[in-house]
Amino acid sequence: MFNDKNFMLNNEPAKKLYEQIKEEPIFDYHCHLNPQEIFEDEVYDNIVDLWLGGDHYKWRLMRANGIAENEITGSASKLDKFMAFARTLEKSYGNPVYHWSAMELKNVFGIEEPLTAANAEELYHQLNAYLVEHQISPRKLIKASKVAFIGTTDSPLDSLEWHEKLAADNSFETVVAPTFRPDEAFIEHVNFKNFVTRLSSVTGKKVTDFTDFMFALEQRIAYFAEHGCKASDISFTEIVFEQVDKALLDELLNKVIEGYEPNQQEINQWQTAVFAELCRLYKQYGFVTQVHFGALRNNHSILYQQLGADIGIDSMGDQTRLAINMNRLLDSLVQKDSLPKMVWYNLNPAYNIVVANTLQNFQANDAGIAGYLQFGAGWWFADTKLGMVSQMNALAEQGILANFIGMLTDSRSFLSYQRHDYFRRILANYLGQWMVDGEVPEDYDALGAVAKAISYGNAVRYFN
Repeated sequence: MFNDKNFMLNNEPAKKLYEQIKEEPIFDYHCHLNPQEIFEDEVYDNIVDLWLGGDHYKWRLMRANGIAENEITGSASKLDKFMAFARTLEKSYGNPVYHWSAMELKNVFGIEEPLTAANAEELYHQLNAYLVEHQISPRKLIKASKVAFIGTTDSPLDSLEWHEKLAADNSFETVVAPTFRPDEAFIEHVNFKNFVTRLSSVTGKKVTDFTDFMFALEQRIAYFAEHGCKASDISFTEIVFEQVDKALLDELLNKVIEGYEPNQQEINQWQTAVFAELCRLYKQYGFVTQVHFGALRNNHSILYQQLGADIGIDSMGDQTRLAINMNRLLDSLVQKDSLPKMVWYNLNPAYNIVVANTLQNFQANDAGIAGYLQFGAGWWFADTKLGMVSQMNALAEQGILANFIGMLTDSRSFLSYQRHDYFRRILANYLGQWMVDGEVPEDYDALGAVAKAISYGNAVRYFN
């Protein structure tokens, strides 16, 4: 039955494997939660603020259902927004938001009936009453989900004030660590010029050439390391590789600061050079390097101008020469002994086998680290049942699935930890089907150990 204890578990081995992993803690090594909200821990009094605010997955669905923008991001009442989402959700069969929403309602609030237009107003008031009665806050949601570690996403110029406060708060057991995310360090970014100015101010280092620029970035990396940072992250539209000399980089830096609009080749040259230097530093400081690639962002220009980024108007992209560029990039890092531990997240499932296959070329390491280069979980538009299975298929066929570091939320919502349960159910079903098909021995100890490692243990070891 829908959303019962065997939800998504379609064979008997899956049910047994799930029982072994359902209570594992969560190691959420990449998300977009706000550390200030975690520290301040304010109690929610309205379900719309907790459930719909800032959730571009839901906003995107609502637009597809013909909901007016006023009832999505506009000035409509919170009840009207909730009702509009209910009208959308009841039609969204097959979309992961339908599953996530049902799981959130049941596992967090104890509501087993699906949300529909017919019961929306009643559930709206019921949910709001529950929030107040049970004093639901960020920390309560984190604790209830057994979250051991949270890796936030932070600008290199962040003071990390809220991470410091969380680290000093002995009443909160979950570790909240910053993640170094230098998107603005790449010349195509709209804020690049301002970023250089602020970087100089924060570090006290005048930036006049490429060497100065990287020296200043290293100061910020060191600062993050002092504050418990375990990882970096970056989002690229495409994976590129261009040979470039320092003189060109010096000239390009100063031209862009003065207002020059770089062409695509120059953007690629800068991306290659900066990322290579960052990887060298990440290896030196022990940061896991996360690479998200393939997103075409802010495609609806009018909505972007009105509302800004991260509002549900992004797409998965495509590119040529991915295998060539990715292999050359990784090989160049190996040649310079600058290859850090890396997690690669591919947005377009058409490239799953290419990515999984390429990463196996560069797994050799003297530290004995299994899965030194990781093929990351299905990301964003691939964060679906089919997307997760496609990613695991590619990894299992091209590498070793047992070394996979598993799921992450990549979310701004404190309710999104149900996605880990969703993933664990899909993982158990995936491994269980291998048993049913006779592709692996019917060994629940061995397969259970694999499922546990993927659910939690591998990530703990990988991120130290």
